[in-house]
Amino acid sequence: MKSADNIKKFFNKAAIDTNPSMDKAVMNKILMAHEKTKSAAIKPKIRRTIMKRPITKLAVAAAAIAVVVLGLVEFIGTGSTSGVVWAEVAKKVQASRGVIFRSRDVAPDSRDGGPDYTMNYSSNTQLRLDSYKGDQIIKTIYDDFNTKTVILVDHGHKSYVKMTFEQMEQYDLWRDPKSFVQRFLSHEHRELVQKTVEGVLCEGIETTDPAFFGTGHPVDSLMARVWVSVETGYPVQFEYEVVRYSGQIRIADVVDQFQWDVELDESIFEPDIPADYIDISPGE
Repeated sequence: MKSADNIKKFFNKAAIDTNPSMDKAVMNKILMAHEKTKSAAIKPKIRRTIMKRPITKLAVAAAAIAVVVLGLVEFIGTGSTSGVVWAEVAKKVQASRGVIFRSRDVAPDSRDGGPDYTMNYSSNTQLRLDSYKGDQIIKTIYDDFNTKTVILVDHGHKSYVKMTFEQMEQYDLWRDPKSFVQRFLSHEHRELVQKTVEGVLCEGIETTDPAFFGTGHPVDSLMARVWVSVETGYPVQFEYEVVRYSGQIRIADVVDQFQWDVELDESIFEPDIPADYIDISPGE
């Protein structure tokens, strides 16, 4: 049986750095489950897979639901020649078959040893996150919304953890970029002046509503912005800064390099766990 100290060490080093409070909640749940289990067995190997050509058909989300929920919100950006209709943005994002994007922690006091950036591959039912240090993948997370399971693979320590959404207590659905636009439009927000982002003319909105990330993640202060291409109507960049625990934790992230409405090969979402990796998942 793996010791509690070993599990804590694994999770502290392996957890995604964009959400420290989530890391703590997951680690505590693992440790609680660890106390109840008598042994930890090495799971059978999981077939090793590689990324193939990103062309397979995936189901498309029902965009009409988003329109009803959001109440057909729209406004025109200051000085805009065409204007962004935000209800249409929400529909396009919801209908996107798949999306690839990058996320980066830009807080100056980020934890040492964390990833430089994370590449995210999102379909309507699955999500994969590859975290890089330089050009090396140091950890991978697989989320399956059908089975409601999460697998975190720490390549540096040759270990992995498999959990259910329920075991995680609070699952961060905000990691799905499709939820960002919905969240902005369902919270108090303000219009931003047009600006060029990554060479693209954009209009944006900003919110400082503390409930933006949900009541399960109380904050001292929050600022979040989304920038959308005037030409395509797709988001180009998300950025947010959150302060928690009386200023003890500051999280600042930028999400960019979007590729919208792409077809992703289902094989990239199949967990790739080498046979010599140790399973330290909590017991049932």
